[in-house]
Order: sequence, then C-alpha cells, then structure tokens
Amino acid sequence: MYKVLIVEPQEFALKALLNLPVWGKGPDGFVCTDTATNGEEALTLLKTKKYDLVLTEINLSIYDGLQLLKLIHRENEEPLFVFVSDIVSFSYARESFIYGAFDYLPKPVSKENMQALFERAAERLKRQKRLQASASTLSTEFNSLLTKGQIAKLLSKFSRKDETVLEMFRKVMISLCKSSVLAQSHDILLSRLFAVIVEAIFSKHEWLSLYISQNFHKRLDYLVLHDTNNYVDYYQRKFTGLFQLYCQLNPDFKDETLKKIHLYILQHPEEDLKLTSIAKKFYINHSYLSNLFSKKSSIRYSKLITLVKLKRAEYLLTYTDLPIIDIAYKLGYKDVNYFNQIFKKVIGKSPSDYDREENSFYDYII
Repeated sequence: MYKVLIVEPQEFALKALLNLPVWGKGPDGFVCTDTATNGEEALTLLKTKKYDLVLTEINLSIYDGLQLLKLIHRENEEPLFVFVSDIVSFSYARESFIYGAFDYLPKPVSKENMQALFERAAERLKRQKRLQASASTLSTEFNSLLTKGQIAKLLSKFSRKDETVLEMFRKVMISLCKSSVLAQSHDILLSRLFAVIVEAIFSKHEWLSLYISQNFHKRLDYLVLHDTNNYVDYYQRKFTGLFQLYCQLNPDFKDETLKKIHLYILQHPEEDLKLTSIAKKFYINHSYLSNLFSKKSSIRYSKLITLVKLKRAEYLLTYTDLPIIDIAYKLGYKDVNYFNQIFKKVIGKSPSDYDREENSFYDYII
C-alpha cells in the first residue's frame, strides 16, 4: 500500500476526498495515513514521516502549496505532489511543474479522476522503485561516462560557435543509452545526465539564469516518449536552444576591456546600459569606448543592448506574471508602444502574442 498525506484546510473538502470509493484498492492501493490543515503542519509531517503521495490544496495558511513543494523539493526522496484546487493560475501551475509537481486535479474531484491519478502515481512509484533497486549498477554506468571525460570535453567546447558542440552532445547522450543495463531506464539517466550538463554550464556562465530557467528541461516528465531516439532528440532540441541563446548573447570579443563590459551587461540587463553610463562605470572615455566597439566588436553596441534587454523581457514574460507595461519600465523603456514595436521586430511577435502563446497550460505539460 502507498501512503498518502492530504493537506486540506476545509473539513468538508477533506471528507469528500476520503469518501471517494477508490482508497485501498488492490496491492497497489493508496491509503491516507495523515492529514494536515495548513502548510506548517504538513511540513512537520513531511520531515518526520515518509509518504508516497501528497494531495494538497494550493491555498494554505503559513506555507501555501507551492512553498511547501519548494521546501520538500530540496530533499532527496520527495513524494509525488498533486495539487487539488478550484482555480489555479497558469503561472502558478507552470512554476509548480518546474519544481516537480506530479499532477493537478480540479475540485470537486471525481471518482474517475482520482482513480486515474492513483493508476498513474502507482506506475511512477513502481518505476522509481525499480530504479532504486538497480541504483548501484546505474551509478556505475553513469559515473563511467563522466570519468571518460566526455562531458568535460563537451563543456570545454561549449563556447565554440560551431556544430561540433551539438554533435558532441548527441554522442554523449547516445553513448549512455547503449548500455544494456539502461534499457528500461534511459529516460531517467538521460534526465540526470542532462541536468549535470546544464548545471555545469550555468555554473560556468551564471548570467544565463537571467535569460532562461535552469529547470527549462523539466517538462520531459509530462511527455509520452517510447524509445531512446525520442529522448535523445528531445534533449538535443533543448541543448540546441540553450546553445543558440548563449551564442546570441555572447558574440566574440577579442579585447579584454570589451569582455569585462560585455559580462557586466549580461549580468545587469535591467540597469541603465547607455554607452555613456557604461563608459562612466568603467572609467573610460565615451568616445574611446564607442570607437573600441566599432573596431573590435562583431556587433553594434546599441544592437547588443537591445538584444540583451529583449531576451530578458522574454524571460520575464515566460516566468513571471508582470504586466507588459511593468516589464517595459523595468528594462528602461518608458514608452511601452516603442517597446512593443522593437520587441516584435527583434523577437518576431508582439509581447502580448508571446504572452498568450506561453500561457497555454496544455502546451506546457504536453
């Protein structure tokens, strides 16, 4: 039997869940072993007891559902988290899945929906158990790949702007899948490998976190993939997107002064980045800096600043609920109409269209 913690502040809603005729059915059944009425009670239980599944309302006192998930997300053996609520905003749902939420059920929860959830959860938990049983062998295979230096070699070439980086990435992924030991677990191992690669890249280039979430690849948990090539292709696309973003924001600079200025710009996209301001910041004559960019840079200063700010705008549109006008002001655009025009010209669609496309819950989890 799988143990369940229910976190529900309303007594009638708790009773409704417990009265569904789906509890304790079969050898893979689920039983509610504890309940909590707020985030603090739930956190105490989660720290002292082991659960396989947590069903939680989003609107909780002290810690809300998402805060609870974030706190538990730090643990090595976290239970499956399912949010049960009347209404959930897209941004809230998106962030919850980024932190590893398993599912979302709308209230009132029907017998059919709960039964389907239990079936999916049981399958996930059984798969996790199989992986844990073979953890030693899997770890040996994974560590073997790491010690061969393939990842180190890939990372050392990440700053090169050519196709060899992408080719090498695919070879690293495929080499992991060739082991017969991983035949049933390549999805988990590829996810782990990709996380290692991404973490190393973000550690080396910390400014990337201002333009893309380090958890941007976590959507795989909600994809239905059936063979190794699909998994490799998925991560290849994700890596290609990350690599292309890096190349866009990181043009070649031969001059050491320009390299320092460029890094500062990447690290402070929301500040005043006018040429005169940067020249003052680095104690450089304005005219000299302008001339330096003209002679020793592959991109005009104004174009670089526009690109950096608009890529930051993309991040804010994707990962926050800020209105477009606030994003424009945050990035130094006092005229929101001009911001809309330049965004559409550079990115290819208006901020409002971009916002609508990203705010598709179905697209995100499928």
